[in-house]
Amino acid sequence: MEREEKEHFDKMAKVYDKNYGYNQIFTKHKIHRKADYFLTLLKKYDLNSKKVNILEIGCGTGAYTALVARKLKGRKITAIDISPGIIKVAKNKTKNLKNISYKVKSAYDTGLKNDSIDVIFGFYVLHHLVIEKAVKEINRILKPGGLVFFCEPNILNPLVYIIKSNKYLKERAGDSLDEWAINPLGIKKYFPGYKVLDVVTSEYIIPISFLPYRLILKIDNIAQYFRYIPVLKNLGGSVKLLVKKKI
Repeated sequence: MEREEKEHFDKMAKVYDKNYGYNQIFTKHKIHRKADYFLTLLKKYDLNSKKVNILEIGCGTGAYTALVARKLKGRKITAIDISPGIIKVAKNKTKNLKNISYKVKSAYDTGLKNDSIDVIFGFYVLHHLVIEKAVKEINRILKPGGLVFFCEPNILNPLVYIIKSNKYLKERAGDSLDEWAINPLGIKKYFPGYKVLDVVTSEYIIPISFLPYRLILKIDNIAQYFRYIPVLKNLGGSVKLLVKKKI
């Protein structure tokens, strides 16, 4: 499975950002907002000091890596991905940022020391993995009391479910054929023995290209309040989760 994922993303390396709309203005807005949410959590739990060791799993082409690294100047961020092609793109994109150390590594075998990492994060990578194997490695390298943050597609969202359930739509979306999505109601199952600190869904609308950007932005800002409404609060396109390793 991991080899197939590596080959898939190696092939996509040059078109990854275009395929996922990373160069579109509304997508850039969403990326910034999700990165800011992660950074806010670091500040909230007092884990943004210069002494904190941070690992990004599945850094992709560095879209989120760059934003986090810019805001955490002076902190070293290790960013791993299984695809050499993807890492090459990320390095080129973030060549002016000196606090990022890229490594071609597997989430199942990071090569890092036991209990050496304070914070682990990833954007849209966990659903590509065999979660039990990834969590086993996370458990090994994460310090007691360390935090784990992931932002993932939400399988309870109707559009996400339709895409993930259909081979043709997966190919059109650039997904690998065996990937699924994360259930926000099952976080404890994914991270047994961890304390769940935060689970919230977001992205209740999709960008409608014929509408002006400012109008889409206003609609999206209003839609963020859906997370306070029963039933709807579980249906956002993405789920952000934060868990803590028990001391």
